[in-house]
Amino acid sequence: MSSVATLRPASTLFHEEQYFDWRVYGLLGAIEIAAGVCLLWWAYRAEPAALLARAWDLEFALGAGAGLGLPLLLTVFALHMTTEATSDVLMVWYGWLPIYRRSVVIVDLKSCQVVEYRPIADHHGWGVRSGRDGERVLTARGDRGVLLVFADGGKLLVGSQRPEELAEVLARSLRTDMV
Repeated sequence: MSSVATLRPASTLFHEEQYFDWRVYGLLGAIEIAAGVCLLWWAYRAEPAALLARAWDLEFALGAGAGLGLPLLLTVFALHMTTEATSDVLMVWYGWLPIYRRSVVIVDLKSCQVVEYRPIADHHGWGVRSGRDGERVLTARGDRGVLLVFADGGKLLVGSQRPEELAEVLARSLRTDMV
């Protein structure tokens, strides 16, 4: 009888999923609708009443639905931030099918601390950003997070709705790695 060796994945110590604020989705939806209406007007060069009269044509409805719905659907799928920490790695990614992923090896950290920040004033909004002094920023909503300081002096701010819990998990893993 032969035995099979399996690698067991590290257990997740922290998991958080964040959605962007509803106003972000609303703004993107409004922009998408305005762009779609302008595109339809340009494509058909017709008055709004004539466009509405064609709205029940199958070809027009399918084209408008795909042209307006697909970008909006892709935007909704991308505006979702997941943060996960194991005993040796912190991972942050955006989207259900990750369009951006960042992994941090815990042993590369010098320290971590809970911070409050001003998203608009400090980083010009939420998402994947660059902050002051070359600091990298990964946020989805709110004004609190965990500031990671790397041994090489680099900084990464990870936004969280539960920053104390994330900082504790990272600090515990950092202390364990130092022993």
